[in-house]
Amino acid sequence: MARKQQAAVIEEKPPAGQALPHLIHAAAIPIAGDWAMGAHRHADTHELVMVIKGKVETTVPGRTWMCPAGSTKFHPRGMDHGERAQGGPGMLLLLAWTEAPGTDFSQWPLDIPDRGGRFRVVMEWLIELMQDRRREAQMTRNALLHALLDEMMTRPTDNADPAVTLALGFAREHLAEPIYLAHLAHAAGMSRFHFARRFRRAIGMSPMAWLRRARVEAARSLLLTTTLPLRAIAPRVGFADEFQLSRVYRDITGTTPRGRGGRSQTAFTRRPAPPSR
Repeated sequence: MARKQQAAVIEEKPPAGQALPHLIHAAAIPIAGDWAMGAHRHADTHELVMVIKGKVETTVPGRTWMCPAGSTKFHPRGMDHGERAQGGPGMLLLLAWTEAPGTDFSQWPLDIPDRGGRFRVVMEWLIELMQDRRREAQMTRNALLHALLDEMMTRPTDNADPAVTLALGFAREHLAEPIYLAHLAHAAGMSRFHFARRFRRAIGMSPMAWLRRARVEAARSLLLTTTLPLRAIAPRVGFADEFQLSRVYRDITGTTPRGRGGRSQTAFTRRPAPPSR
């Protein structure tokens, strides 16, 4: 089944002599519960896919793994890969680009978790910027892509502790609901005590501290990509109301989510698209 784009996007060809990675395609893609793509490869482009809802089983030569919500997977050009939804419908974010000349991608990780939510924020921003035909927007897209890939290459993965990855995926799928340590430990298949120790060792903070940050990052993503007021955003990311959201947001970022026009001062503000001609 072919992927179905959520919104129309602009596909571009890289300019001659391009010295940086060049983004050519970006989209948010809903997938059905029976969605699957057999083994295929991309001859000229690399692909980065983030699972933001549901689970996707991915197979490459010699390996099969499960990608829960919050995980990101890299499909290098020329590598066969197959994909299949697991457990129901989902949502993916997709970027495709051509590499900079001389890039060595042989050691890039094939899967990596989005621990702090930054991957999702940048990918959603890139998807939005694909609607902008200005040259400045093209420059911004490539600069953001370059920063995203640098982060991906230098960030450690959770491959050594799949239990932590399961807990992260559970939390991101149920972010709007009340989540306690017992829920995360159950998703990881461990006792609360042992899970908390392993989570801190893998992530560098307690599970509940990470959860607060994940809620704030999700709120920041909605501030970036929607015009929803804080009172509508708060319950979507697990806060009781806009006042609790504002308090936790300030505790973590040091600023208030109320900026110009009610938008976040710390989130990237959206540039209006140029008028149609």
